[in-house]
Amino acid sequence: MDFFEHQEQARRKTGVLIFYFILAVVGIILAVYFLTTVILTFLDDGRGHGGTNPFWRPEVLIYTGIGTLLIVFLTSAFKTAQLSGGGAVVARELGGREIDLNTTDFHERRLLNVVEEMAIASGVPVPTVFVMDREDSINAFAAGKTTSDAVVGVTRGCMTLLTRDELQGVIAHEFSHILNGDMRLNIRLMALLYGILFLALMGELILRFGVRGGLQSNRKEGAGAALVMLLAGVGLLAIGYIGSFFGNLIKASVSRQREYLADASAVQFTRNPEGLAGALIKIGGLKSGSEMSHPMARDCSHLFFSSGLRSQMLATHPPLKTRIDRLLPGWNGEFSASILPAITQKSDRNSSHLSSASVSMIDSNDASVSLSEPEAIESMRTLHPEQVELGQDVHRSLPPHWIEACHSHHGAQAMVFALLLAQDEALRNAELSQLRQSCDEDTYAAVSSLFRDVGSLHSTIKFSLIDLAIPTLRHLSRNEYEQFRSTTDELIASDRQVNLFEFALLKVIQRHLDAFFQRSRPPKMKYRNLRQLADETAVLLSTLAAMSHNGDPAATRAAFEKAGNYLKSNSRTIVTLKEASACGLKEIDNALSKFNEAAPPVKRVLLEAASQSVLEDNAVSSREAELIRAIADAIGCAIPPFVRTAPIL
Repeated sequence: MDFFEHQEQARRKTGVLIFYFILAVVGIILAVYFLTTVILTFLDDGRGHGGTNPFWRPEVLIYTGIGTLLIVFLTSAFKTAQLSGGGAVVARELGGREIDLNTTDFHERRLLNVVEEMAIASGVPVPTVFVMDREDSINAFAAGKTTSDAVVGVTRGCMTLLTRDELQGVIAHEFSHILNGDMRLNIRLMALLYGILFLALMGELILRFGVRGGLQSNRKEGAGAALVMLLAGVGLLAIGYIGSFFGNLIKASVSRQREYLADASAVQFTRNPEGLAGALIKIGGLKSGSEMSHPMARDCSHLFFSSGLRSQMLATHPPLKTRIDRLLPGWNGEFSASILPAITQKSDRNSSHLSSASVSMIDSNDASVSLSEPEAIESMRTLHPEQVELGQDVHRSLPPHWIEACHSHHGAQAMVFALLLAQDEALRNAELSQLRQSCDEDTYAAVSSLFRDVGSLHSTIKFSLIDLAIPTLRHLSRNEYEQFRSTTDELIASDRQVNLFEFALLKVIQRHLDAFFQRSRPPKMKYRNLRQLADETAVLLSTLAAMSHNGDPAATRAAFEKAGNYLKSNSRTIVTLKEASACGLKEIDNALSKFNEAAPPVKRVLLEAASQSVLEDNAVSSREAELIRAIADAIGCAIPPFVRTAPIL
């Protein structure tokens, strides 16, 4: 399950979407033209329009074509603008309620823990979690333009009726959609379909006013106008069915195979097909199944874990039986809404329990861990069960007061500030004095307290804490966020140099928070060949080789040459080692910005070459893992923790 390959496939699916969309628009234009000529012929009252064929009116075809195109594209543009707020907009349209991060409800707490564990394992910020309280069925969805504004939504039935393993299977399925690039495609699909379905809404309105006008008018002229409105309304409703047909066709063509992929990915992530299959079996045995009652469910049907509609015509999801047979080849074919002992072999676990391994997860060393080249490359291409287990272990081992800090406005900011404080005591005291002036008392007190705990941590723990804090930081007001960014920049600049962790953190903030508050659009793809970015590749690999080997000239050159050989054999790209003066922050930022506009396969080759560089000494250190994570995150790649089999110590 190669993330980069599937992200590229999702991008290419946009071409299929556009093709069907054009077919739908052409069909709608012809249908509107036919309806218009019928109405005009009726109004002509047999007098004709000066031509021999009353149904061939070129000027009418031109006007109806232009008018239909305007309506379709303007309404699609309106929906696109509406969805620019990201996944939270979709979740609220479906009646979702954002779950309080400090909730004490058992089911909500368990759901949040599962989502946070999966996010840590995946190397992405924790998505905002919504629950649809009025939906008793079992269903879920992931929505957003990027990982920066992603949300995961579940029905109340999904949250309360499933065991922990079944819930983990469903959440792993949704994370597959996040990591494989399906969310952005689905958002585009919603916007385009809104345009071609809008005419049906117009038909309903015209029909309603036409009936009311006909009932209230006794005049012949009024009755005639009402009849025309009725004819127009019925016609537009019929045309709406054309749009609906093409809409379902587009959804089915885009969604069905990707649901199979998400199922397979979820099983690969969790190594537990019984969990996901158990959720599907319960859907089949439940009276309400996965059916959604909200009116918006029809527009969002392609987002759901299982079909949200009763109708199976051009269904967006494969049949339940087929999905279960793929997961459990020996399944007896019987559905049940009860808890199945054969399916739920593992009991629910209380994720608030503090593991005895909590002390061992905190480490100030930067020890290197042996790792094979194929294993390192695989670690970045896909999510493995070891990484999911690592996410669970990390989450359970974090002291409760750290998690509580990440879930509060003051605490989340304090956590970031504490991680940025200098190790040098004199410089740290100066930074704390600066913080006292720029922060409120609660935040300052939390920073001072947290630094004693988090001053020296393994990179995996550092980034896990940042990922946990990001959902809370998204809830800051604009003024609060501007103050937070100002303080962050001051701490980073306090020693007049940017170290590796500060650089990585700055990139995380820029990508996941600056973009969120500025409502930035995802970058357009400009580069589809690594040779177009040869100079930028040389800058990044030269920087990586030098930083990971502490500037040792011989080790730096050896690491760079190993990465260069990989590029030459895999992409026919030739790069040369650059001097330190050619690898300043300006050049690095420029290189990362351009790679952010590259196709997924181009990003993959860069990151694989980076892994070759750090593995020149057959080991990966926490420092090197931090740098790879920083590069990957800055270019829009959500990669799991780089060392999937490495211990935290």
